Amino acid sequence: MRRSALMLAPLALVFATASGGATTLATQTKKQAEVNALSYVLKGAAGRRLPGIVDPRTHLLVDNTEAVCRGHGRRHRGSRYSRFTCVVRPRLHTSRQGLYLRYHALPRGRYAIHWLRFVRA
Repeated sequence: MRRSALMLAPLALVFATASGGATTLATQTKKQAEVNALSYVLKGAAGRRLPGIVDPRTHLLVDNTEAVCRGHGRRHRGSRYSRFTCVVRPRLHTSRQGLYLRYHALPRGRYAIHWLRFVRA
């Protein structure tokens, strides 16, 4: 009986250290997601027509363009999320107008964005 207890102690220690180093989920704040969404639209809209968001002459964002992101899934410490749904739109907009994006946070500050739809004025 004493021998089995001595064999289980090191085994329990191995499992405790293996589960203690769990990987952390990549998360970002709402503010960072909004900044990244605006940056992505500016860089990724070079060949696309986005009236009201990108100026076709200068290929820059129109003045007062805003990005609004809403976190989805579990909220993590510091109001951080791993997934967002974002809309990039002009400051003065009609109902539901804008470019809708799906934002996914990746490790080391990276992100992936997928276009959902573009609703014109």
